[in-house]
Amino acid sequence: MSETIELEDPKIPIVMNKNRNELALNYSVKIGRGILRIIGGWPLDDETSIVEKIYSYFANAFCYFLFTFILLPGLLRIFVIEQNVRIRLKIFGPLCTCSINATKYSILMTRGKKIKECMKHVKDDWKKVVLEKDYESMMSHAKVGRTLAVMSASFIYGAGMSYRTILPLSKGKMIIGNLTIRPLACPSYFVIFNEQETPAYELVFFGQFLAGFAVYSVACGVCGLATFLIMHVCGQLEILMRMMRDIVDEKNDNDSDPDKRIAEVIQHQTRARNFVKDVEEILQYMCMVEILGCTSLEWENSDTTGLVTYFIFLLSFAFNMFIFCYIGELLSEQGMKVGVTSCTLNWNRLPTKSARSLVLIILASNHPIKIVAGKLMDMSLSNFNNIIKTAVGYFNILRSSV
Repeated sequence: MSETIELEDPKIPIVMNKNRNELALNYSVKIGRGILRIIGGWPLDDETSIVEKIYSYFANAFCYFLFTFILLPGLLRIFVIEQNVRIRLKIFGPLCTCSINATKYSILMTRGKKIKECMKHVKDDWKKVVLEKDYESMMSHAKVGRTLAVMSASFIYGAGMSYRTILPLSKGKMIIGNLTIRPLACPSYFVIFNEQETPAYELVFFGQFLAGFAVYSVACGVCGLATFLIMHVCGQLEILMRMMRDIVDEKNDNDSDPDKRIAEVIQHQTRARNFVKDVEEILQYMCMVEILGCTSLEWENSDTTGLVTYFIFLLSFAFNMFIFCYIGELLSEQGMKVGVTSCTLNWNRLPTKSARSLVLIILASNHPIKIVAGKLMDMSLSNFNNIIKTAVGYFNILRSSV
């Protein structure tokens, strides 16, 4: 049963159910954590069982094996077998997608300690939730983050796995002289055996399918982690704005003195900004790699089924890039709202000494809050437009040069 205690103002109930807060936390992080656990990308902690640790180590090794299974034979195909520039570019697209997600996976593995620190920070934030309005604010942002993570997973898995199966199968067999060529999602060259012979072809096809699953799981898991962390920051900034308004709110005059409320705001603001720095440290290079990946795919000439599949595949990666830019835009807008709130407080209601302390809050609140990809580009909708324009220009150059 949920237990609630009313304050003097009946409009502000206090949440006393800790289990509800824990369930809310699990709800918000479930998608990204679940996907990353499958590929061994979620950091281990002291509570992790031995079986989970063994599985995580095995998943790490297997993922890197799958990445190598795509990259090494693909590069051999480009530099040893193929001489046609057009065909080389076609092979380069899947290889670039694989290498980029392998890079993101490696970055993710090196950020395990920082992710654990952020998770501890998030858990502490949920434990500190007291007011019902704060709980509702955090839940509303958590729902947005979860929805974006589900949409990303649906697009990436649906389009990506179709690309790995429907696209090569839709091309059909090609007969060149006495040879029958069966297409693969990622054309490869294996020195020790012929991938066109049975059962080698079936094994390679299945191996590329598993590699595709690993690649797209990295993309979905990173996106789920990013939406979870950034939407949590947005929820904390909304609570910060509520705390700022409460500094000069008359109904709180009997609860505590203004200086104490100002100190609580400064503490919460500092805590939120430190969390943003940690989140940026986790995401900045993965966002930069995501931007590079958005411009690395090559167009495919095939039948109608293949064209539709490839178009959906390209659209899914563009949508994933849009999610990164969209949550970056939400974070920046929330930061600007904090700045406006700090500047429009009714400071004249406070004693002169207390009102002077608001200067520190105003200065800190008007410092921009944003996620920068590799310290080069802000993640925002305006830059998303620039990325798409660059990708389109890249495609046009390739199509006109071959």
